[in-house]
Amino acid sequence: MPQRSSHPLIWVCVIFITVLLHAAAVAWIVLEREPESSIEDEPTLLDLSILLAPEKKIEEAPKPPEPTPVRTPSKPEPTPPPKPEPVKPPAPDPDPIQKQAEEKARQAALLKKQAEEKARATAIQKEKDRQRELAKKRVAEKMRRDRAAKAAAAKRAAEAKRVAVKPGSVSRKSPKYPSSSRRAGHQGTTIITFVVGTSGTVTSARVTKSSGYAALDQAAISAVRTWRFTPARSGLGHAVPYTYKQSIPFRLK
Repeated sequence: MPQRSSHPLIWVCVIFITVLLHAAAVAWIVLEREPESSIEDEPTLLDLSILLAPEKKIEEAPKPPEPTPVRTPSKPEPTPPPKPEPVKPPAPDPDPIQKQAEEKARQAALLKKQAEEKARATAIQKEKDRQRELAKKRVAEKMRRDRAAKAAAAKRAAEAKRVAVKPGSVSRKSPKYPSSSRRAGHQGTTIITFVVGTSGTVTSARVTKSSGYAALDQAAISAVRTWRFTPARSGLGHAVPYTYKQSIPFRLK
């Protein structure tokens, strides 16, 4: 259809162009024959534009929809008939003698199993009792050792405190009679308790019983603090402190 409609249009264009060419040739011949003038004529422009008619687009007709294929249902497979189950023949009756022997064997096996379980339980209980007795013995032995260790420690402590050798006198100066007490005629006995240290010196002294006069008591304490001894020795041979109690009389002659 588009090829048939374009042929007449082309021929029209060809004829139109041919006519224009002939007209241009005639005009040129006429102009050549006219006299020349001093003033040149302006050239005449010929508009030879060709108007072409726009082509019309032909719309294509829509395609018809494709037909949907129709599925044919499949035929169900035939179900085979169920097979008959085979009939088991009845079991023959057991021999009564064999049945009795099997029952006796089963009873014997059961009794044997019970005896083994009882023996196993007895062995486990005996082992538990033995372990318990061993634990008791270990605890008793530990307590005995602890008591022995404590007794030995106490004995060593007592031996260390026990004085085996008393202090020996090295220097014991008599107390000086106070002149004021002598003039006043004061007399009496002062009892002093003092401690001889591990170096042999008197570390402390105090009046246990007063003479009745402070001056006499002070003179007794001053004298005791200057005394020197060899230290006392314990049963282990170590130097130990020793406590003395000494009476110091004051008499006027």
